[in-house]
Amino acid sequence: MKQACVKALGINVSRIGFGCASLGSRVGPRKGLAALGRAYDAGVTWYDVAPSYGDGMAESIWGEFASGKRDRVFVCTKVGMRPAPPLIVMRMLKPLSQSVIATVPVLRKHASKVRQAPSKVPLSAELITTSVEESLQRLRTDYIDVLALHRPAVEEAVREDIILALERLVRDGKARAVSIAGDLEAGMRGLDESLPYRLVQVANTPFEPNVDSLRERATPSRTFVTHGTFSCLDQLVAHLNAQQQIASALHDYGYRGNLTEIATAFLADYAFATNPAGITLFSMFQREHLDFNLRRLGNHPTRKQLDPIVAALVEGMRRADPVPSSPLSRN
Repeated sequence: MKQACVKALGINVSRIGFGCASLGSRVGPRKGLAALGRAYDAGVTWYDVAPSYGDGMAESIWGEFASGKRDRVFVCTKVGMRPAPPLIVMRMLKPLSQSVIATVPVLRKHASKVRQAPSKVPLSAELITTSVEESLQRLRTDYIDVLALHRPAVEEAVREDIILALERLVRDGKARAVSIAGDLEAGMRGLDESLPYRLVQVANTPFEPNVDSLRERATPSRTFVTHGTFSCLDQLVAHLNAQQQIASALHDYGYRGNLTEIATAFLADYAFATNPAGITLFSMFQREHLDFNLRRLGNHPTRKQLDPIVAALVEGMRRADPVPSSPLSRN
């Protein structure tokens, strides 16, 4: 497993991180624990959770997984989003729905429409302190490697009471480092040297090259964590279908399969190539997804090789009518 140095922690971690947004909701505890263990056996040491993930279950399941190996795994959890309260009927049907979705995966996108989305919570010093104490209990640990503000407004990220609360948590040893997990604007603000944030988590795709924007202003002490690798898959497939010369160029670079397979491999390669010193998050609850990510990390084209393809793709998009994107449930 290739490693990234998280300077804020003084440690090396796996460049592939396990995104646990579905742990406890789409993916039940038994299959979730098996997937976490499988990733760990493959060398994955970075795990990303939040109180809102998995209908509020992700942290507890991760805590069970980490029992006995806490000093060899690293976790980022968050504060700022609240899980949606499940309807009584949905709570009763949850085990059945997980079984049905596992048998008929096409139903997954319909199930996600029924489930309410987590909601943003206004940040305060009191909320941060309370949330961390609750997370520590669910995670079965006495410290969090990285605590991230979850989708903060820019004004929240710089507010004095919030900064003081975060610094106190680090000073007391309850969080080893603090981070911003949000949009590009909040991430850019978090690069301010006067603020305590040492990691920034943003989405990163060829159509949303946030890491490039961050890197222009960041000091070497920052570590970037990226997600949303496959969020633009449908959009990319549509443009490859419309721009056959780019699909041909990708074929010349060694990409094989149908357009969806080519686009999936390209997006993974782009994610790794543009964040070579950081961590890229993936949802890897299926063995084939883990195996795919490991293969791409082990042998992906360089940024120099990918840049001409990206430039041609973006230029082609500018000339064409925009194609709406559809998020892919894998990530």
